[in-house]
Amino acid sequence: MKQYLLLYSFLLSITLSAQHVPTKLFDVEKRSAIGRMNNKSAPQTSDYNVHYYEIDLDLDPAVRFVQGDVTVHFRALTAMDSIVLDFGNQLIVDSIVYAQNTYLTAKTNGFNTVGFVFPSTIPSQSYDSVQVFYKGTPSGNPVGTPFARVNVPNGNLIWTLSEPYGASYWWPCKSDLTDKADSISIHVTVPQGNKVASLGLLQGIDTIGTAVKYKWKTTYPTVAYLVAIGAGKYDSYQDQLYVKGDSILMEHYLFQNESHAQSLFGVQDFMVMFDSLFGEYPFKDEKYGHASFTFGGGMEHQTMSFMGNYGGGLKAHELAHQWFGNKITCGSWSDLWLNESFATYITGLTYEFGVVHNPAFWPVWLDQTMRSGFNYPNGSVYRYDTSNVNSLFNNQVYNKGAITLHTLRWKIGDSAFFAGVKNYISDSSLAFGFARTPDLKAHLEASYGQSLTEFFNDWIYGPGFPQIHTSWSMNGSNLTLNVTQIPSDTAVSFFEIPIPYRLTGNNIDTIIVVEPTSSFQAFNIPNLQGVTNVIFNPDDRIFARELFTVDISETPAATDLTVFPNPTSAYLYLQNSEGLIGSTLRICSVEGKLVHEQRAVQSIDVSGLSNGFYVLEIEHQNNIRRAKFQKID
Repeated sequence: MKQYLLLYSFLLSITLSAQHVPTKLFDVEKRSAIGRMNNKSAPQTSDYNVHYYEIDLDLDPAVRFVQGDVTVHFRALTAMDSIVLDFGNQLIVDSIVYAQNTYLTAKTNGFNTVGFVFPSTIPSQSYDSVQVFYKGTPSGNPVGTPFARVNVPNGNLIWTLSEPYGASYWWPCKSDLTDKADSISIHVTVPQGNKVASLGLLQGIDTIGTAVKYKWKTTYPTVAYLVAIGAGKYDSYQDQLYVKGDSILMEHYLFQNESHAQSLFGVQDFMVMFDSLFGEYPFKDEKYGHASFTFGGGMEHQTMSFMGNYGGGLKAHELAHQWFGNKITCGSWSDLWLNESFATYITGLTYEFGVVHNPAFWPVWLDQTMRSGFNYPNGSVYRYDTSNVNSLFNNQVYNKGAITLHTLRWKIGDSAFFAGVKNYISDSSLAFGFARTPDLKAHLEASYGQSLTEFFNDWIYGPGFPQIHTSWSMNGSNLTLNVTQIPSDTAVSFFEIPIPYRLTGNNIDTIIVVEPTSSFQAFNIPNLQGVTNVIFNPDDRIFARELFTVDISETPAATDLTVFPNPTSAYLYLQNSEGLIGSTLRICSVEGKLVHEQRAVQSIDVSGLSNGFYVLEIEHQNNIRRAKFQKID
């Protein structure tokens, strides 16, 4: 046992260093959002759609300051007398140019917005543009997001990270989850010796005196929070990735002490895998890239992921986002799991399928991810509170969402799961646009052929997860299996899910699956010989906590919690109960049926129980301690 525990710890430590662990990932992404949560898009931006942004900035990586102009080409959705843009309060408008006329005044329509009144009404469905000249020191943490200026080993660096609401902190835009610009040009002028990383393809580099202007452009639809720049003394490299005969440009903007080979390693293999599962790389006509920044994690900026390290897990996670998050973007922050749960689960799949990562670590990844999900007994994958950064960027979305996808895959089968997901990500009505949870559900139901309403209501929209008591006994060649489910949150009365068990013993090693339809159900399984052990949820197929699995063929004996007197006719007392008082206490029949629940106290009144054997368990700090006792008169 000691060797096994040491080996498990060794494997886990390797896994933690070999991949970018979701626990750390959500934490750094959460920190990136702090201070930007209140800067949501203004409701006044709903009367137009952006067609094209022209962003032209002057930056000096040695100074935390932005100056330049943004031209917004738009289509009016209704007759418009004015236009409103999301715009950080710390920034200053120098002037606005409209119809070749310069206006020195702009109006503020509310918190973090700027507006302009047109000389005459713009008709509905017409195209027009407005150019905003501005400058200022973006608000936020000077060395954090959304606009950071930091020192790096070979000089200074400016980088941006705008998710979820931070784009307008450094450029005027429409910052919501309803509109993607059809194309964007990003021109950035910096002192010579610096380079600029950004979206799309580099159109050219102009020398202007002692400065250089990098001219990037993307012609793929892009949401504002995925726009980014990194400007500093980068070393840059190019490679070609080959997927099904297609050549895809990859670019790297790295610090001087970083390895080009490490940035490149594994990316082509990941891309081949993701292509086979989810279709071609969405931005293959432009590029995929890595740009280093000084953040602890990564950010999936479209066609150019910003990377805080080059671990295999982080590279897989950010690349997966180019499909799940960039090609199709969550249509509300409540649906963030459509981005993050998928990217997290797909990272796990690289272990399962042995792509770059060692498949021996797949069981460890599953166990780690599931244990993380158990930390949220009252939380849902779907986020109802989008005003609080802690509600969005946490492991309810990352790890619990990922293991819920794994459970869904078990329920509907590999064929239906992967077909449904591929059909979702390939849906032409969603591609390069936005999706909500019902859009994914519809595609999965189509591939599965059955309704998934109850699954989504319980596992996605509902809180918690199932907790399972199992007791079993053999009578000749017949196995009796008693299954009790206790939801971790009473808001969900029952989680419907097939439960696998592994049966081992004399000349037997097989998997059975039972499908309870109520909180307590007994299953009688004939024609089994020699079963000596029943293992709940082998291979971690479902997201469910095992409370206990016990053989009741013989009289139960005490386990890891001591109670006395035993047997008892009235009261039980806890021995060495320090720290347990106030924890959740349950008493179950040996068949696993819950008969009593309360808060743990020093003495427990069991006088009302019928005579027989019971299991008492106390849940404390995510651990279950148990004692078996007998009630007598």
